[in-house]
Amino acid sequence: MAHINQQIPREEWASYLSGISRQDATRWVRVESIDAETGDQPLADRLPLVDITLETKGSDSGAVQIIVGRENERITHRILEPDHLYAELDSQTGELECLEIGERGGKTLVFFERPSEAEEISARF
Repeated sequence: MAHINQQIPREEWASYLSGISRQDATRWVRVESIDAETGDQPLADRLPLVDITLETKGSDSGAVQIIVGRENERITHRILEPDHLYAELDSQTGELECLEIGERGGKTLVFFERPSEAEEISARF
């Protein structure tokens, strides 16, 4: 399967991430943090995306926040000083398959997948 890698300009981060949150509410995500010191750290696996945003105000301005999970079981991961944002798209459908959020010394990868119909129904409960 062919992919298209696209760098998202910093001035478009807020609107791009907001668009992902609106469009991908039915998709599941897997979140991994990769750091030179600790290696590959899985943070979440096959959970619904709740929100992904760029903080635009206050002392956390510029940080990216990812929230995944179900109603009573939410996981929040913050990238405090992101320096790049890459989107990997399916070349045939244009669907987002992976989002890479880089920061000094590491990166966070957010993989997107569609659950089967049965999985989607069970995820609501």
